[in-house]
Amino acid sequence: MGTGWIIAAALAVISPTTEEVLVRGARLRELHAALILAEDRFYARYNALNKVDDFDIECAMDTHTGTKIPQRRCLTSFQSRLRALNGKEALEMYQQQASGPTGHPGRPPNTNPDAEWLGRYGEYKENMLYLLKMNPDLRRLVRARDDAEERYNTELKRMTRDGAAR
Repeated sequence: MGTGWIIAAALAVISPTTEEVLVRGARLRELHAALILAEDRFYARYNALNKVDDFDIECAMDTHTGTKIPQRRCLTSFQSRLRALNGKEALEMYQQQASGPTGHPGRPPNTNPDAEWLGRYGEYKENMLYLLKMNPDLRRLVRARDDAEERYNTELKRMTRDGAAR
């Protein structure tokens, strides 16, 4: 149990006419929702300004193999396409293994999404920095996103610290 009850009890003794104590504070999930909203606003504006379709950013919730906890993932269109192609190639390999002679390994995927992304990362970075330099609105949105992340992380640390002290 936290120490908040001591303060509430002391207030009740000092001021017995007080019937209600109002506590205001943002819950962690509300701060997280604000962070996601700020991020979505930034990406929407970035995508509107960005002229390179491969570098448009799309976010989605997905669940990785081995976990049931969905996570938000934001990838460029280029990365999403490469991952889909890699998945298709892996599926074809497994189908070849199942339909081929026993022990047939199948043709492994040719697409390495991470390696191909690294090949274009410099171009993506230049594009992002150019758009940030040329658009004060985009800079404001990235600052708002960073502020939202700071508020979330501060509250998370506070909750973790307070929870560990109990």
